[in-house]
Amino acid sequence: FGSSRFVGSARGSWRNLAMAPKFTKRPVEVTKRLGKGSMLSLDGAELLLPSNLQHNNKQLTLVRSWSAIVAGVVSGMMGLEGLSGVLAFVLANFLMSFLVFFFALGGDPKKYFYKPRDLFVGQFMSGLQSFVLSWTIAYDYLYCF
Repeated sequence: FGSSRFVGSARGSWRNLAMAPKFTKRPVEVTKRLGKGSMLSLDGAELLLPSNLQHNNKQLTLVRSWSAIVAGVVSGMMGLEGLSGVLAFVLANFLMSFLVFFFALGGDPKKYFYKPRDLFVGQFMSGLQSFVLSWTIAYDYLYCF
């Protein structure tokens, strides 16, 4: 899956994380902020590197997809149907977001994402197809066959 580390992207110091998903530092070109682009302050106050933000979003998508697959298998094994299964998906996404927030990012998502709320609501539905697929396969395997 390539590198599985988040890359620090803002507000001063770079920091490697102790828990998965991990992010690595990569040298990149930085552009000045134009509209909603990347931010660069030459006095050292704030840096947002576009490739690091892209890498962090990619890692977040990967974590969300895997947590959706696990939640789908667990929901299927528990025999959840209808809205209770969808609620399991929502709870799994929020649980994953809080675990990443506290353990992987050290409680400071501003260093790793353009907007801190992106950790909780950004790409929220990215694992929905994986969840539904694994949910129906696990449920069908245990209860239908």
